[in-house]
Amino acid sequence: MEEKTIIRAFGLTDIGRVRDHNEDAIHVALDDAYVLVADGMGGHNAGEVASALAIAGFTQYLAADSSGDDTVAEMSEFSLQTLALRDAIYAANIAIYEDALNNTARQGMGTTLVAASFEGARLAVAHVGDSRLYRFRDGFLDQLTTDHTLVQEMLDRKEYTEEEARRSRNKNVITRALGLADVVEVDLLEALLREGDVYLLCSDGLTGMVADAEIGEVLASCGAEPEAAATQLLKMANNSGGNDNISIIVVYVDKVVAGQESSSDEELDWFD
Repeated sequence: MEEKTIIRAFGLTDIGRVRDHNEDAIHVALDDAYVLVADGMGGHNAGEVASALAIAGFTQYLAADSSGDDTVAEMSEFSLQTLALRDAIYAANIAIYEDALNNTARQGMGTTLVAASFEGARLAVAHVGDSRLYRFRDGFLDQLTTDHTLVQEMLDRKEYTEEEARRSRNKNVITRALGLADVVEVDLLEALLREGDVYLLCSDGLTGMVADAEIGEVLASCGAEPEAAATQLLKMANNSGGNDNISIIVVYVDKVVAGQESSSDEELDWFD
């Protein structure tokens, strides 16, 4: 019997303490070793529709097209595993965009989406918007995704300091999201997994309320128990104000496919 990477994961989503409904959505597919977080936006509850359509469109695409095209992978720097996540996001984007075209009240709706797959010894990530993926390894917390926000662009251009970015009124302005056009640009990432890695996927309802240092402390103390870690992070976000919907998925890597573990960090390559 072929050995497989073993992960444990737990996710939850919460309305928070200010909003009157939850526009976030999550999906944990342990049998298929992937997880998703979406943070919707739009009036008339359209954000809730957008995030739900994103999850549905993504999962339906993967279920219908699991084989992939080897010739496409040969022409890309990324694996079939990663390209499948990208194509699933393309499918989800079209589903949202077409729904908005047919429903006047939903025009302009959109959503973030961060997807992570844990297949074999490889982590694959596809990402649009400001929902994040973190990795906790060897006592260090690293944000692996880059926010698609106006503030991040200003940071990249050295127009903001980190402190100015934290205080900016523009920190919630997203520059990229699913559903706003018939095409969407997706960032892709691949890295090697290690046993004992902890991965956190979350909406900005967590990161806007809880500092990275505090997140790292929680993952250090209970990251090997995903439910305990996710529950503690949710409590902290709500205790800090709960100004937005909060979505959290914590993934712990119990075992990596024998003979394929990484002894050092693999360089993280982006596709833009």
